[in-house]
Amino acid sequence: MRRPCYLVDAFSDRPLSGNAAAVVLDAPELQAADLQRVARELQQAETAFPLPAREPQAAFHLRWFTPFTEVRFCGHATLAALHVLAVEAQRIRVPAHGVARLSFTCKAGLLRAELSRQQGRLRALFETPPTGFARQAVDGALLAALNLVPEMLDPEVAPHRATAEEGNLYLCLRDRESLARVRGDPGALPALASALGVVGFVPFARTPAPGVDAALRAIFADYGVAEDPVTGSASAHLALLLQQLFPAELPRQLVFTQGDEVGRPGRIDIELRPDSAGLRAWITGPTTTVLRGELDL
Repeated sequence: MRRPCYLVDAFSDRPLSGNAAAVVLDAPELQAADLQRVARELQQAETAFPLPAREPQAAFHLRWFTPFTEVRFCGHATLAALHVLAVEAQRIRVPAHGVARLSFTCKAGLLRAELSRQQGRLRALFETPPTGFARQAVDGALLAALNLVPEMLDPEVAPHRATAEEGNLYLCLRDRESLARVRGDPGALPALASALGVVGFVPFARTPAPGVDAALRAIFADYGVAEDPVTGSASAHLALLLQQLFPAELPRQLVFTQGDEVGRPGRIDIELRPDSAGLRAWITGPTTTVLRGELDL
């Protein structure tokens, strides 16, 4: 059976930038082991599979697989999937004026999305899972595993660990130059991440350029990714952390950049919204399709 397959550069308006994700349609009968094999074949950081809805209030169910495992949530592959469903496959109708609102389910629960058009391009804004934070002491071994020294840390912002499942450790650095020096040690980071109960490390610098609230990097200790170019989930949690540390009027708009150090620059736009369940981060960004094809399986 031939199944539509796309490669999308998320968080970028030009090809070969941002973060690439594969999106495979029409795979409702495939079992988890089959979806994992497809993701391993495509060899992207994540492959997204939009599947038939499992709940009446949802438009579809979304699953994401790295080449090694299924993940609970993935920001850039969600953006890629919404792009494919609306622009490539045209299975979501987005009006020329106004907003198409929908919900989808995933391992992280029921999430909402708002799709609209701005200057002829799709704007896919979607909700991300919440998290709490806990202050986290860091030692020299952890800093050394990231090629950092204590003097590079911002003394005004303590490191914090996201307490959600698949959370990261966030370290605020003094400046953009310190951020550029980060190098992850693959031999040391897995054990450090396991001891802290995190999956990755997110060093960031505040206000690195006019109009940019933070630049970040995402170094993962597992899931088969050493450094993720542009990370929607980490950006969403960082926005929540910045609001906790430096409160501002809500709703709040933030702009982050990521990927410059790995040659895949991208931009993440975040909107922080209060709701009855607490503060939620909604994210969006540009998308570019770089490959259209079919999987014959």
